[in-house]
Amino acid sequence: MIQRLGRRVAALTMAAFAGVAVSAYGAPQGQTPPIATATAQASGATLAKPGAADLAAKPFMEQPKLAPDGKHYAARSVAGGKPLLVVVTVTRDGKPEVQTFALPMKQTLRFFRWAGPGRLLLSFGQSSTFNGEPVYLTRLAMFDLATRKFSWLALGEMGFSGDDIVYVDPAGAYVLVAMQTTPYDYPSVHRFDLATAKHKRVAEARDHVWDWFADEQGVVRGAIGVEDGRWWMVYREKDGETFKRWINGTFSDDDNITDFHAVGGSDIGYATATNKNGRLALFRYDFKKATLGEVVWEHPTVDLDDVIFGADGAPRAIEYVDDRPRIHWLDPEMRRIQAGLDKAVPNATNRVISRSVDGAQMLIVSSSADRPPEYLLYDRPNRALDIAAAPYGKMGGKLLAPMRAVSYRARDGMEVPAYLTLPVGKPEKGLPLIVMPHGGPFVRDSWGYDPWVQFLAAKGYAVLQPNYRGSTGYGVDYVKAGYGQWGRAMQDDIDDGAKWLAAQGVADPKRVCIMGASFGGYAALWASVKSPELYRCAISFAGISDVGAMLRYDRKSFSASKYFRNWRSRVQGDTGFDLKTVSPLFVPAKLAMPLLIAHGSDDDNVPMSQSAKFHQALTLAGKPHEYVIYKDEGHGFASDVNETDFLNRVSAFLDQHNPS
Repeated sequence: MIQRLGRRVAALTMAAFAGVAVSAYGAPQGQTPPIATATAQASGATLAKPGAADLAAKPFMEQPKLAPDGKHYAARSVAGGKPLLVVVTVTRDGKPEVQTFALPMKQTLRFFRWAGPGRLLLSFGQSSTFNGEPVYLTRLAMFDLATRKFSWLALGEMGFSGDDIVYVDPAGAYVLVAMQTTPYDYPSVHRFDLATAKHKRVAEARDHVWDWFADEQGVVRGAIGVEDGRWWMVYREKDGETFKRWINGTFSDDDNITDFHAVGGSDIGYATATNKNGRLALFRYDFKKATLGEVVWEHPTVDLDDVIFGADGAPRAIEYVDDRPRIHWLDPEMRRIQAGLDKAVPNATNRVISRSVDGAQMLIVSSSADRPPEYLLYDRPNRALDIAAAPYGKMGGKLLAPMRAVSYRARDGMEVPAYLTLPVGKPEKGLPLIVMPHGGPFVRDSWGYDPWVQFLAAKGYAVLQPNYRGSTGYGVDYVKAGYGQWGRAMQDDIDDGAKWLAAQGVADPKRVCIMGASFGGYAALWASVKSPELYRCAISFAGISDVGAMLRYDRKSFSASKYFRNWRSRVQGDTGFDLKTVSPLFVPAKLAMPLLIAHGSDDDNVPMSQSAKFHQALTLAGKPHEYVIYKDEGHGFASDVNETDFLNRVSAFLDQHNPS
């Protein structure tokens, strides 16, 4: 990571975008580092409420990742609405060298990662069409820090999927990528030389096989195939052997296995699978016998979320979420360091997001529901913890609202976990309420900083974020309960949250609106035609109006891949069920409340046509509503100006239809 920091590290500011070296600041060694906002401890009388422009201001960097040698970190950024890659070098004198590089427009940066100390791999996604149907394409690129050049890692002819990284050489010499050679083929694995971008095939495509995996030595060991409700593995013990069909299973198996991790030179590896309580846990796995072994780690009430493996192939840490994000280190030394971090920055989630190969330097993200993320650098040899960047500069000195975990019972008795944010300084009684269901739907909301939630709380609204059935993290049965329940039990869970808060006296039942994005936008659109007795208004950003069309566009978005490696629809339920009956597009005449619809013109996740067609249908039905398209925006806002405009529209809309 960073070379020896001593007692101070550099702070990044917007000046960094001009390539200007900025002055350093930091905390004396052994002291708690300065935190930009500490609203949980501060008096509300001394802080100002954040406005739309404050909360819409983009952080000048996001998702930083440390290079293996610890000399740089890279991050994504936006300037003037244009996506950027930022690479930071922190020198011995504490003055950073910051370089920014423009990324391709009209494409979404899906993820990036280091390939050795001098190269970055970047995945891009883009909407396209195939045989008249919209499809989503993914491609992989490489950025070389020495030459400052981008290169595409691609075949001569390719299909839709082209960015599935199977293995990255620690030295950065090569990468293994599974990609389709044509739209009609399943992925094969190719080795790309990162110095030349030349490639060769190292594993042939197999019918119905999508997910390939390798061990930590770079040997492709196996893959998972899926067809008609069954899965199987192809496997080999070592390099040079042919792959054999090894095991078979069904998606209803009690020991459903979702991920495999092979260890070099051994048939004993690891697998993530459901335990006897239906929670995802980490097991040892015998590839030779195709059997689960002892439990390595499990939680009594929630799922394992992710496993961090070391260079030797052994697990180092487990990430999970109960009431808030947590990490359990299997490494005793890292467990001690984590305890020290949590003591140094209390009442926060402090997570090591990357570290140098030798473990001497670590990059940490620290945040809470009422404090935006800040990035800390930990110099392990010197035991120094300093701020690297506080990228949400406009939030300093602003009054933010705390968030709490709650739960309630749905109408059929299902326990629904949720998060509740209440406006600061108001009695917890008779508050106007915004119900904000998350996107996905097969993901979850978690405890943490959310600008839209804070905007609504600052206006005086209570905000409820229900993790309706189908949300991940609470066990396989909870996910399964959401299958086939779009617009049905999922929607009931959302509605029942509003009713519960009203019954508790916290919410005013006559002042409830619903707002969401993506699937949350769908829930808002569906509520606008389904539940006029419950909500006064609805707000949808990037919402889905035609479930069947969305299913045809991207089947993966309808499957909880963490639980099942299938590419089948998990939204329709009964194959005879008519998805039009849960699609707002086909019942525009039922709109019975004020509705605000917004969408980005370049959204490649939920196509803009989903909102445009509903707008047209409502117009033809003579149903008044507000409709806005944000030019050049995707499945979220890149432009501060556009997001400020959207939040101001939301503010005016709520002031008119559900005043606080």
